[in-house]
Amino acid sequence: MTDVYELSCGDKEFIYCCIPNGELGITVVLEGECHIKTENGWQKQSNVHLYGLINKVQSLKMSPNYREISIGFYPHFLQLFLKDTLHSINPKNGADLFDLLKKDKVNKLYDNLSQCNNDEALMNKIEEFLKDNLLIEELDKRVLVAHHLITNETMYKVDDLSSILNITPTTLRNLFNKHVGISPKDLIKIHRIKKALDYQLNCEESLTQMAYHLNYFDQAHFCKDFKDSIGISPKQYYLNSQLYSDFSDFQHWRYDSFGNLIK
Repeated sequence: MTDVYELSCGDKEFIYCCIPNGELGITVVLEGECHIKTENGWQKQSNVHLYGLINKVQSLKMSPNYREISIGFYPHFLQLFLKDTLHSINPKNGADLFDLLKKDKVNKLYDNLSQCNNDEALMNKIEEFLKDNLLIEELDKRVLVAHHLITNETMYKVDDLSSILNITPTTLRNLFNKHVGISPKDLIKIHRIKKALDYQLNCEESLTQMAYHLNYFDQAHFCKDFKDSIGISPKQYYLNSQLYSDFSDFQHWRYDSFGNLIK
């Protein structure tokens, strides 16, 4: 797991925006309702669903008195608990966990978390769920190494990754489709932009330096990837102190300070 957290709001509806971050997780809605914004309007999420693996900024709406527990993973580790490949998951709308695990196991997780009244009990029930549902299949070590090289060694070329692993780029893409759910190129893009969000921009020259530091060919390619993923330009993000503060503090943005900038 990368993290476990509880998300809740007060007696008013709350809308927020989140971005691709290279993680995937299980969300259990214990109180209220969660809706995700789609091309057809707001779509209600299942009480137990997967979040993450998105490729663009996503808007979510919590009902009054909402409460959820979320368990985050790197995608290739969560794959060890699912009967289907992650490639089958919709990157825009997520997936109902009932489609990926047996109904009784999902219901047991929901019931157990609903009864927890402290953090220790919560973690014990999550650990119990993971142990009970771990599949026999072992993690492909090549995926693990590739993910490490992208996230920790800033290796941003698919050809370089496949060369180190002594496999073809096509084989690497097939491994990622099965175990990660997105292509290595998409994961590279996500982690580049995620890293860029932690920078501080002081001038136009800084934007060019940032692009080169992230191994982009030029500033134009960086700006295109940034806007494709986040929905706004780098300048809009870095020159708005409210956006930067929101993301630094919460890893997502309040809709009222961000959503109106998305075109």
